[in-house]
Amino acid sequence: MAVTGLGKALFLIVLMSVQAAATAVYAQESAMSDCKSFIVDVLAGEPVPMEMMVDDLASVRIVYVGEVHTIDRHHELQTEILRVLSQRGLKLALGMEMFSVRQQEILDRWQRGDGSVASLIHDLGKGHWTNLLDYESVLLTARKLHVPILGINADDALVKKVARHGIRGLSDAEQREAPRGFDRINPVNDRLLRLKLRVHRAFEGKSLDRIVLAQALRDETMARAIVRFLDSPEGKDRTMMVIAGSGHLNYGLGIPERVRRRGEITSRIILPSESGELVLSESEKRQAVPVEITHKDLLFINKPIADYLHLIPLRKKSEEPPAPTSAPEMDQARLTDP
Repeated sequence: MAVTGLGKALFLIVLMSVQAAATAVYAQESAMSDCKSFIVDVLAGEPVPMEMMVDDLASVRIVYVGEVHTIDRHHELQTEILRVLSQRGLKLALGMEMFSVRQQEILDRWQRGDGSVASLIHDLGKGHWTNLLDYESVLLTARKLHVPILGINADDALVKKVARHGIRGLSDAEQREAPRGFDRINPVNDRLLRLKLRVHRAFEGKSLDRIVLAQALRDETMARAIVRFLDSPEGKDRTMMVIAGSGHLNYGLGIPERVRRRGEITSRIILPSESGELVLSESEKRQAVPVEITHKDLLFINKPIADYLHLIPLRKKSEEPPAPTSAPEMDQARLTDP
């Protein structure tokens, strides 16, 4: 199985993880001809209706929703889950990888007003997430429903510094800003990240130690922000929906594992497939190298990739591909380039 980008590698892995369940669904395709997408309960190995999944999601404190940042279907799913959870009468909060903790004041000001997402991008300045307009629906829906939106990510400059120089490259003030214990990396996640990061041409022949450490800084910062909010007076009665790249969530590693280190907080993970929808920009293609990841390569993980998968039938090569988008750099390299 050859892949040319981290997103492709991740979501082909998603599909392999539920091959038996997906095969059963495809066998029922004639009965589901009016359904463009469907949900698979990974643990049960069966397709389920949205309502059944939402019943389960409404019973936990954290709902993690993964994504490939530039696929429209993933953002549509996020908006739909936010909307239906709100209809259940839940008090919600929305934590987003797309904003750093430092940007919260700007984000709060936007939420109190009626400005466009374009105006929010203007106020964020050069530090804004590259394709933030793709999140317009979920952002406007959250504001309309009075769901607080939280920046949970680490500051870009801090992440880049760790990626280039490691912990020793941080000043005393920067080390105090970084969450304690972020360098405690699960060996399983470390191995998985190194397996996937091979797709980046910039990392060829280089040690991935600092790149993995930078990813860990992001994961730990987001986990800390999530738990702090849920433990706060404002968040104690709320359910938080967390939107992040699937690489921060898959197999319950990354953010979910680091949240669990802070205490038992009930959660579910939903991952949407790539299913042939991802189109790399020419810049991304130049950054990528072919990588083969097999079932055998992934046997060391020995756990399900998520609780639920949102799937569409795999796009055939003969079908017209979607138009390339103005995509940010591939997920892991976006802000951790050496």
